[in-house]
Amino acid sequence: MFSNSLKLSVAIAVGLFTPAVFAVDNSQIVYGETTRLDSYDAYTVHEAPGQRLGDLLFDSLVEVGAGGEYKPSLAKSWKVEDGGTAVLFELQTSAAWHPDATGKSEPVKPEDVVTTIRLLLSNQSDIPNRERFSAIKNAEKVSDTSVRIFFTRAMVDPLKATLFKIIPHHLLGAAPSLKRDSDFAKAPIGTGPYTFVKANNQGEVLLSANKKYFKGAPAIERIVMKSFADQSIMAQSLMYNSLDMITYVSPRDLGEVLGDAKLSVIPYDALSFSFFGLNTDRGILKDKRVRVALSHAINRQEMMEAFFQSKGRLISGPFPPTSWAYNLDVKTLTFDVERAKKMLKETGLVDKNGDGILETPAGKEIVLSFAVPLSGESEMIKRIVLAYQGYLEAVGVKLDLQFMDWLVWKKKVLEEHDYDITIASWSFDDASNITSLFHSSSARPWGNNFVMYKNSEVDSLLTEADATNDPDKRRAIYHKLHAILADDAPYTYLWTLMHHAAHNTRVSGVRVEPFSFFKHIVSWQLENKNVIK
Repeated sequence: MFSNSLKLSVAIAVGLFTPAVFAVDNSQIVYGETTRLDSYDAYTVHEAPGQRLGDLLFDSLVEVGAGGEYKPSLAKSWKVEDGGTAVLFELQTSAAWHPDATGKSEPVKPEDVVTTIRLLLSNQSDIPNRERFSAIKNAEKVSDTSVRIFFTRAMVDPLKATLFKIIPHHLLGAAPSLKRDSDFAKAPIGTGPYTFVKANNQGEVLLSANKKYFKGAPAIERIVMKSFADQSIMAQSLMYNSLDMITYVSPRDLGEVLGDAKLSVIPYDALSFSFFGLNTDRGILKDKRVRVALSHAINRQEMMEAFFQSKGRLISGPFPPTSWAYNLDVKTLTFDVERAKKMLKETGLVDKNGDGILETPAGKEIVLSFAVPLSGESEMIKRIVLAYQGYLEAVGVKLDLQFMDWLVWKKKVLEEHDYDITIASWSFDDASNITSLFHSSSARPWGNNFVMYKNSEVDSLLTEADATNDPDKRRAIYHKLHAILADDAPYTYLWTLMHHAAHNTRVSGVRVEPFSFFKHIVSWQLENKNVIK
């Protein structure tokens, strides 16, 4: 699935599916992630690791080739109809669903597409970025092997809206919505190159090769996803041969990984950025002036130099700087302590008792709760957060740091919105796909707009951008959105970093695309070397 997804994650590395002492298993690869997932269906997950897992388990109707052209997947052919308002798909007759609990495997049918779209459009489904499907109207079965998808408007590039994963009608046809705690989300059945075998509470997932995969059986028999509490521990596990691949190398570990002759490093632009999220529905953070003041209070350049060796770029708004939607005319906020203090004073916040901490006009001390996810960058996140705490204390704002497990963080922040400030990152497939981040309709439990930002002008502009087929108009709208969202400061925008994956050279044929990480997994091979761990 192509989507926005939270990058920060946390889990514990425990060898439950693979031996702890360590002869290489030449029938499987083990890869590392830094998120302990709690659903696996590719739709109800917020996290990038869930999207990568979805590439192994599910297929879409079409996929994007290396040159940007569309290639067959579950659909073997298609025809754009009625000026781009519909597409008729002819399905593969060789594609089938993974066997269910009874061992029965169903063929892929038009009903699967119809059910998928119905569930994606359901307001009751737990899909954090449901807004990205807003251009789809419905679907209808045309024949036993063909299905037509209708759009709400004429589309210049209608196939782009059909890159979603297909899910099974025979299991979900009667379901009113997709739920993150459903049996299907916990043990999904797809059509992809690997089948879901089991998962455990320690964050490991075991997959088995789909020997009847319609694109050809994978050469690697099993794949294990393992979760780690810290990126550096994960990198060390790769260097000491406890892992075959990691999907992200922290900048602080990159030099050491590059220096290991048995490892290959793959750079890629994840179209991502990091930010402090400010709950705009809480206390003093409702006031834009306070949010902007907190952004002026921190030295982001100093943090990037200290924590990432300057291997990144500061940003001024909610787009990666390599995106066509990024507005270069919007400048990053300066580090200006005196300006921050002045803005806070203008809102009525003053230090009445001289203890260095601001109080409200009613005399209440300003203490903001910071929900800190103990993620794969746990140590790095702690350092960043402690630096942030120091910067804010210098302008009279006290932080209550609340360190929490990733799954607890998700419930606290994404579901309950019970926090003042947090830290996270977004990764994108389409660098203009920010509707679910800032549209008021997504300010709901498990929505991507967990900062509870509501602005009617932003809603209108996002809707207008989604509705137009004119690229110049869309660019102009997003440049305006960039300026508004920089000025309103629902986030303190931080930086974007280049991403790197790394793998043991015993895995050959590896090609990585940022949002279809395992697209070419069928052609990956394992070589019989490095046989002692």
